[in-house]
Amino acid sequence: MLLLAATVELSMARSAQASLSCSQSALQGIAAKNVAITSATETTLAAPFNASYCAVLGEITTTNPGPNQVGFEVDLPDSWNGRLAFFGNGGFAGTLQAVGTAQYDAVLNEGFAVAATDTGHTSLFPPEIADLDGSFLLNNLAKQLDFASRSVHVSTQTAKSLISGYYSSVAAFSYYIGCSTGGRQGLVEAQQFPDDFDGLSVGDPAIVDPIAGFNWNDQAILATADSWLSPANITLLDSSVLAECDAKDGVTDQLIQDPRKCNFDPTTIECVNDNVTGCLNADQVTALNKIWAGAKSKNGLALYPGYTQSDPGGADGWEEWITNVTQPTLGVPDPWGASVLPLQFTFQDQYLRFGTFSNPAFDSLDFSFSNASQVSKLIASVSKFAANGVNPNLWPLVNHGRKLLMYHGWSDPALTPIVSINYYASVNAALGSNMTRTRNTARLFMVPGMHHCTGGPGPYSFDPFTPVVEWVEHGITPDNIVASNPSTGRTMPLCAYPETARYDGVGPVDVASSWSCE
Repeated sequence: MLLLAATVELSMARSAQASLSCSQSALQGIAAKNVAITSATETTLAAPFNASYCAVLGEITTTNPGPNQVGFEVDLPDSWNGRLAFFGNGGFAGTLQAVGTAQYDAVLNEGFAVAATDTGHTSLFPPEIADLDGSFLLNNLAKQLDFASRSVHVSTQTAKSLISGYYSSVAAFSYYIGCSTGGRQGLVEAQQFPDDFDGLSVGDPAIVDPIAGFNWNDQAILATADSWLSPANITLLDSSVLAECDAKDGVTDQLIQDPRKCNFDPTTIECVNDNVTGCLNADQVTALNKIWAGAKSKNGLALYPGYTQSDPGGADGWEEWITNVTQPTLGVPDPWGASVLPLQFTFQDQYLRFGTFSNPAFDSLDFSFSNASQVSKLIASVSKFAANGVNPNLWPLVNHGRKLLMYHGWSDPALTPIVSINYYASVNAALGSNMTRTRNTARLFMVPGMHHCTGGPGPYSFDPFTPVVEWVEHGITPDNIVASNPSTGRTMPLCAYPETARYDGVGPVDVASSWSCE
């Protein structure tokens, strides 16, 4: 994410310096009783940034249930612009994930105080896969609650308190930024703690019951020895869907604007005879139709919506999240052995073993959508502490002038974009089915061709944060956001739902000015 010039101008409007020294003792002196400051260090950002700041690390003790320690970092710039930006997490968290990322550093460099949390546990996995460790969930209500919602809230309150003491001035505005698990955290904040943030940027949220969706997809591709889809199969599927659906938005431009209009029939590429390449077998067709239909219990209860047909290809597409690049072995708890597992398998396997059934030896592939008891336990575990983020009541945001900007990739292979469409519809219904009122508080931007939070063939590079700042502080409503694809140079407007981008019929199709929101 790149911050636009408008944010620079906003940050220049107010500047404050510290009234305390950047030291552990000084910061501990202004911290709450349940907060332990472990370090405070004067630091300078690496190039291309140059801001100096006080990096504060600490732990918050949470209770009832508890005690548990929630790790946090709050970075306090030497020249502060009067604002706080809090960054969410990904996966199962377990580290201060956002700290040091390009987006985090860019916001800090603009003069925002920035903060993040580990959500109340330390991952036991290596750093590069730290967010895949769900073992903290095992029989630990305190860690479960902290991961669900409490950690972001208490870390935000701690950040505001430290800011107030350090600068002798409260934050004029507070913002939230997050995608994936961070998207879920942002929606839970809006639902449970609406006074924490003035504006929230929330992407590809892990709401509803993605664990059910992940397990459903795993069982689909592992149903028989012939159900798994190879990289060549995914490439064939990708090109076939594009050929069928590209023109349905009125222009053939190698991009599917709204995959809900795509009704690709995989039997059109099904093999006529055995031992034929360049086609899909009958079991693969069955697996695809299940993935697109979505997870359901035996009695027809919808647990998680199906995935869209668009853009399953690419290294960060279905291969990374659903199918992997190596053929699995059936009949074992770990079908891919010691190789890198598809992410959906890992997340559902960890969650079911540690979070749902409290049994590290549980074989997640033994989960049955026909077993009412198992389904009930899964529903109860994902909705515990209202962590599934589905509460549509955003009246507190409306009544206090808060702003929520959501976005979701139409081709997300991790978390189906249909959850964001459905949630936005439920919010509108809760607000009296008044789309004008809804859009005055919450806006949703669907991103054609984008995979999970980034990547894919679509225009996935854009700034979802500056529009929130402009909206909150200047009342500039975000009607569209210009996005680009760095690999192709293509630009396109992302439109505030239910509007969508339409080609004007003149000008290059790969230039944003040739498109309008309708």
